[in-house]
Amino acid sequence: MRAVEVTAQEAASLTGLVLCHNVFDPEKPKSVLLRKGRVLTPGDRPHLERLGNLPLHLLELGPDDVGETEAGLRLGSAAAGSNVEVAGESESQVRLVATKRGVLHVDQERLAQVVGLDGILVWTLEAGVPVEEGRHVASAKVAPLAVPRQDVEIAEEKAAGGLVRVVPYRDRAVSVLVREQMDSRARDKFEASIRMKLEWFGASAPTVCYVGAGTDAAARGLQELIHGGAELVLVGGTGSTDPLDPMFLAICSLGGQVLRLGVPAHPGSTYWLADLQGVPVLGLASCGMFSQMTALDLLLPRFFSGEAVTSRMLTSLAVGGLIGRECSYLFPQYEEER
Repeated sequence: MRAVEVTAQEAASLTGLVLCHNVFDPEKPKSVLLRKGRVLTPGDRPHLERLGNLPLHLLELGPDDVGETEAGLRLGSAAAGSNVEVAGESESQVRLVATKRGVLHVDQERLAQVVGLDGILVWTLEAGVPVEEGRHVASAKVAPLAVPRQDVEIAEEKAAGGLVRVVPYRDRAVSVLVREQMDSRARDKFEASIRMKLEWFGASAPTVCYVGAGTDAAARGLQELIHGGAELVLVGGTGSTDPLDPMFLAICSLGGQVLRLGVPAHPGSTYWLADLQGVPVLGLASCGMFSQMTALDLLLPRFFSGEAVTSRMLTSLAVGGLIGRECSYLFPQYEEER
């Protein structure tokens, strides 16, 4: 490509060249007459002749150059993975949007390779956030007005198959075990909170089991839920710091194993995780029972998009585990109607 400087009068006879800057209307100084990146056409001639000797900077593309609009669209198409599509282009920036609600996944390693190419740009929402259908999840563009065709092809190759994708939520069986020692008002509030959250993901209503305070009662309740097909059991009303808590004793008596005490996130740092016959059992602190911004609410989107609840999942919450109001975009917007 080659950059040239000519007067507007001279440019009136030229076509196919790219304008390198905005041109303002002399009669309306705040009004843009011709925008940066515009490819000159015969229709621009009246405007250019009116501008007279105003100097213009133009870019003449060669056969091996690709203009910013084409390059951005090609890059966006390559970056869009499953359940993501190109939703249009504005001023050379291509928007990628979710076509289904679910969890956003970003191939960060390949994204780094693509944006490592000079002038090639793709940026995304943070990986792991829950997104709704139609949500703007990424953008693609090139920084210059044109780039070598070879660079576009390399970027397309590195992004092939998509850099961003959305994994939809699916109905998974969640059961809830609650100690009867909780007063009735707290139990009702807890059950309503859990039902509201699960319904937001489109899941079926949970099976809720209330048990007495002893180890045998806890064991019977756990067995009932596991045999009923639970894929995740949430437990409320346990003492997470007491090794002799009946819930821990019940899990061990049934051949289960406590995998982890504590989650590197707060609120929710006193959660615990056990495995019982291949089913994860997650013990909730009081915050997880009622609040809408806890470690549980970071885990649920990943669980309903098919991820297994494991110790590794819990430890992955460490970065970003300092939860505050500024983190609200990372959480399901339960109060918003879908």
